Amino acid sequence: MTTTWDIPAGSGDRWPEDYERGRPGWPLAAVRVARLPPTASVLDVGAGTGKLTRLLASEFRRVVAIEPAEAMRRLLVVHCPGVEALAGTGQEIPLADASVDAVYAAQSFHWFDDARAVTEIARVLRPGGALVLMWNRPAGPWEPPTVAAEDVLTERMPEEVDHIPLDLGGPTAGSGWRPALADPFEPFEASMFPNPQTVDRDGLVAFYASMGWLAELPDDERLPLLDAVRSRLPAGEYHRLWETHVHWARLGARVPPC
Repeated sequence: MTTTWDIPAGSGDRWPEDYERGRPGWPLAAVRVARLPPTASVLDVGAGTGKLTRLLASEFRRVVAIEPAEAMRRLLVVHCPGVEALAGTGQEIPLADASVDAVYAAQSFHWFDDARAVTEIARVLRPGGALVLMWNRPAGPWEPPTVAAEDVLTERMPEEVDHIPLDLGGPTAGSGWRPALADPFEPFEASMFPNPQTVDRDGLVAFYASMGWLAELPDDERLPLLDAVRSRLPAGEYHRLWETHVHWARLGARVPPC
């Protein structure tokens, strides 16, 4: 299991800007599934540019954001003033034991779904605290259609891409999915919420540019490719309905060591 990741080499520090501009955000209903009070302290792991963090900050008294990439944290601080933004990973969380009421991970948990991360998350949670995992999945195509632009990208796409090359994904709410090792937690519940997105032409180009394989290309390959994509997007705005799939559970009772 991959435990962390690096900013894509081709676009480097420009990649967070594409991520921020092009990726969908999150519906407030997904934040509220664990029914936490406004006085709660919560942690956003793999926070990226703070797309979820800013929602958490609107709901809870204390929010801590953990993000391993410095370039992502710089944008997070801009968009989420007042939030404590720290370097760290799911396997190494720089917080004290039993210090937060919930841990959230948005479009990130698949990077650290392993025994060490689950143990770390359980460590920082207070008794009965919640682990809330969410992914955006497409509920339909872009409108107006973007087939001509995506054809350009498909022709250039490497054969060895091992994930969804032009889209986002994650476990569906009805699949019965749970973390690979979920022993410290009670049974997971799942919900799904509609999550519409509207972007302008450059925002949609940024969405495509945020795909990992494309972001890895050097400038002399990536920039002309994105220009070709832009030339095949004639509309001023594009709309899409996403579905936010949320999987969450409370920390079970800790069993004292023998």
